[in-house]
Amino acid sequence: MTAAVAVVAALLLVPGAGAALALAPPGRIAIETRIALAFGLGYGILAGVATLLAVARVFHLPTFVAAIVVATAAVWALALRRASLREHASALAGQAREAPFALAAGLALLLAVAVSRSFYSPRLNLGIAAPWRYWADGLEVAAAGRVPPESAQWGTEIPTTVSKVVLNSLEGGVSFLLGADPLEPMHGILSVVAVGLVAALLALGRELGLGLFAPLVPALSVLAPQGLPFANELAGDLQTFKAENMGRLAGVCALLLAMLVVQGRAGRVVAAVAGLLFGVAALTHLVAALVALAAGLLYALAVVLLDRSRLRDAVRAGAVVALVVGVSYVATLALAGGDLGFQRAAQGGGFQAFPATVDPTRSFAQARMVRRRADEESLYIPAPTLARTLVRDAVGAHPTARLGLVMLGALAIAALLVALLARPLVPLAVVACGLPLVLLAVGLFFSYRYTTWIPANFGPRRMYDYAALSPALLFPAGLEAIVRSIAGSRRWVLGGAALAAGALAVGAVVDGVPRDRSLPAAEAGLTAIDGVAEVVPCDGRLLVNARTAGSWEALTGRTAVTEGMAPYLRPEVLETVLPVVVGARQFFAEPAANARFLERQAIDYVVVLEQGVWVGSPAGTIFRETDAAAVASLPGLSRVAEGPNVTVYAVGPGDVAFTGQPSRCAL
Repeated sequence: MTAAVAVVAALLLVPGAGAALALAPPGRIAIETRIALAFGLGYGILAGVATLLAVARVFHLPTFVAAIVVATAAVWALALRRASLREHASALAGQAREAPFALAAGLALLLAVAVSRSFYSPRLNLGIAAPWRYWADGLEVAAAGRVPPESAQWGTEIPTTVSKVVLNSLEGGVSFLLGADPLEPMHGILSVVAVGLVAALLALGRELGLGLFAPLVPALSVLAPQGLPFANELAGDLQTFKAENMGRLAGVCALLLAMLVVQGRAGRVVAAVAGLLFGVAALTHLVAALVALAAGLLYALAVVLLDRSRLRDAVRAGAVVALVVGVSYVATLALAGGDLGFQRAAQGGGFQAFPATVDPTRSFAQARMVRRRADEESLYIPAPTLARTLVRDAVGAHPTARLGLVMLGALAIAALLVALLARPLVPLAVVACGLPLVLLAVGLFFSYRYTTWIPANFGPRRMYDYAALSPALLFPAGLEAIVRSIAGSRRWVLGGAALAAGALAVGAVVDGVPRDRSLPAAEAGLTAIDGVAEVVPCDGRLLVNARTAGSWEALTGRTAVTEGMAPYLRPEVLETVLPVVVGARQFFAEPAANARFLERQAIDYVVVLEQGVWVGSPAGTIFRETDAAAVASLPGLSRVAEGPNVTVYAVGPGDVAFTGQPSRCAL
C-alpha cells in the first residue's frame, strides 16, 4: 500500500466507519451494507467538509484538518452513544455466523480488489483527458482557499464550472496533505473508491435480496472480464481517475440508505442523510446521481406494489430525499458561485454566434468546422438506432447479432425465473428491467429536443453505460432463484454456491489486472512534459499540437492555450474557444499560412509533440496534420529544446538561456 492510498483510506474510512455504526443499532443492517456505507459516508463527510470550507471561503490546510477531526469525533460520539464497540462487535459476529459462506465470499472479493489496485499504474491517466481537468480545478480551489470565480483555460479567463464542486473541493483537500503532484494522490483516491464501489454494488445485491450470488453484481458490471459477453464500459471507467467512479460510489450508497427507509428499517433521519449523500453524488457527477435516484424510484414502486403497507414509508422517504437533495444542491451552487455549465441543456437556447449551418459542438470535438445535419428528422438519432445502441451497451458489443439476441433471451428467462420462483427478488427484477426503459426515454427526449451533436446524443454518450447494471442484476437473480428452489434448506449446497460465486467474482478481478504495465507512451509523455517545464518560464503561454483538458496545469502549473474543459453546453464560452481550437489545428497543418495565429493568441512558446505520446489526452488529439518541418522553418521561431518526443520553440529571438525553470509553477 502506497502512502497516498493509506492517507486517503484513513481520511474516508475513519469517519466513514463511525458514521456507518451511528446510522443504525447493532444488527439492524447487513455487514456488507455497513462496509459499503463506511466508504460512501466517509466520502460524503470528507468531500462535504471540504466543500463547506470552500464555499465559506476558509479552505486552508489548518481549517481542513481541524474540520475533519471535529467531524470524525462527532460521528464516533454518535456511534458510541448508540452502542458500545463490544455490542457492535457482538452483533457483527452473530450476523457472520448466520451466513458465513456468503460473507466470506464478499470479503474475499473486497480483499482481491484492494490488492489488485496496486497493479494499476496511475500513469494510465495520461492516456485520457478528464482526470487532469478535475485535478487542475481542485488545485485552483486549494490555491484560492475558495471556489475561484474564474479559471484560466483556452488562453483566457472563463467562469469557473461548479457542476463538480464537491469533487474539486475533495481533491483540493487531498492536495493539502499529499501535495500538488497529481499521479499518486489520484491513484490513492481511485484505489479506495474502487474498493468502495465494489462494496456498494455487493451491498446493493444483498439489499435487493441476493444472498448467494451478490458478488456477481459487481463482477458483471464494474469488473466485467473482457472475454465474456458483458458490457465493460463501467469496468473500463474504473481503471482511471474519473468523476463517474466517485459519483457512483456516493450515488449507490445513497440508494442503499433510501432503500432502508422504504423497507421500514430506518426513519426520517436516515432519509435526510440519503438526501445529503444524493446531493454529494450530484455535485460529483450528476448523471451517476440521477441514475441512482431512478433506481430508487423503481425500487420503491416495486416494494409498494408487493406490499401496500409500505406506501407510507416510500412516500416519506421520497419526500424527505427530494427536499434535502433539492435544498443541498441549489444552496451549494448558489454559495459556490461560478457557472453550472449546463446552459445549453437548461435554457434550450441556440448558438447564435455561429452560422445556422454549423454544428459548433461537433466542430469543437473535431477541431474543424462541421456542418449540421441536412435532414429535418424529428429525432437527431432515430429511435431504432437508440434502441440498438442501448441493447449493445447492456449486453456488450459482439461480432454477431445472434449472440446479442441470445443474451437478451437469457435475461428474459432470468426475469421469468425470478417472477415464478423468488417473489422477494421481484423488486430487483423491476429495477433491472425498468432502468433500461428510463435510459431509453432519456435518449429519445434529448434526441427529439436538440439539434446539435451535444446534447442530442446525451443518452448514448452519457447514460447508456448504466444499462450494464441490468444483466449484472438479473443473471445473479436467476441463478439465485434456481439454486434456492433446488437446494431448499441444505446449507452445504447454499454455502457451496456462495463460495462459487465469490470465486467467480475474484476471478473477474484477477482477469482485469493489466498484464503489460510498462506504458511506454505514458513514460514518453512524462519525459516530454518535464522537458517543456525545464525551459518554459511560469508566465509563458504555450501552443501545443495536442488538445488537453488540464494536464499542463496539473503537472506543471503552466498555461496552454489548447487546454481547458469541453464547453459543449456553454455557448458564450464555445464562441471564444472554438476559434482557438480550430486556429491551432490550422496553424500546425500550415504554419506559414497561419503564422498570425501566434500573434493573435500572444504565444510565447510552440511545443511540437510526436504522435503516440500520452500527455493527458488520447493520442488522437495530437493534431495529426502537424507539419513539424514547416514549424521548424517558420521565421520568428527559435528552437530552445529538443528531446526524443518533443521540440520546443520560442517565439522571438533565441539568445536567452532557457534553462533552470521550476518544474512546477504556483497557481
